Amino acid sequence: MKCEVCQEALSARIDGEPEPVPTEQVDGHLDECPTCAEWYAAAVAATRGLRMRPVTPTPDLVDLIVERAVAEGVVPGFRDGRLEWLRLLLGVIGAIQCAMGIAQLAGISVGMHADHLEHAGAGHLFNESTAWNLALGIGMVYCALRTDAASGLVPILGGFTGVVALFVAVDLARHDMTVARATSHLVVVAGLLVAILLRRRLRGGPEERGTEHEPVPVPEGARAGRRTDHLSRHDPAA
Repeated sequence: MKCEVCQEALSARIDGEPEPVPTEQVDGHLDECPTCAEWYAAAVAATRGLRMRPVTPTPDLVDLIVERAVAEGVVPGFRDGRLEWLRLLLGVIGAIQCAMGIAQLAGISVGMHADHLEHAGAGHLFNESTAWNLALGIGMVYCALRTDAASGLVPILGGFTGVVALFVAVDLARHDMTVARATSHLVVVAGLLVAILLRRRLRGGPEERGTEHEPVPVPEGARAGRRTDHLSRHDPAA
């Protein structure tokens, strides 16, 4: 057997492929040929070195990953203390707003002039005010229970607060509103501020988390960014 044929068979053996000649003949030639024996030993050592290289030391990222997962609130069972306080505060504000609506249903006017209620159509306006108070309160309580609704609650409370602020300023200047009635709208303003903080907290920006995320350490010799060298341009003619 020629050395070239033996070495080809040995190369197939190392790669786990079928040998082109009978194994007995290859082994017999290997026992008699020191050149092929030396070549086979070197090939086995080289292949083993490529397949079983020493592990490159890498940084332990477990603590960093867990810390970030905890900060983002994705760890099952984890509760963000500040988020829970914001939810509780929003729920209390919503309950106060609902109580104001229920008080109006009971016939208690919160800072409204008695003569305003005697005008034509005042009853309907009073009912609309009651409905708004209850709706806003229920919305805040619901958002406290389901925080994913914060993004929808903020524009509603913001729009209501902006429009009401203009009417309050005009009515106070005309002495058509009592100070008590004006201050009752501060409950909605407080709810708006808490809802904004809650939404920002849920988005997880650095200013809400307190500290910025530390960059993930990259092992020595590794390239930063996404690997694209394995991609090839599509050939329409293929």
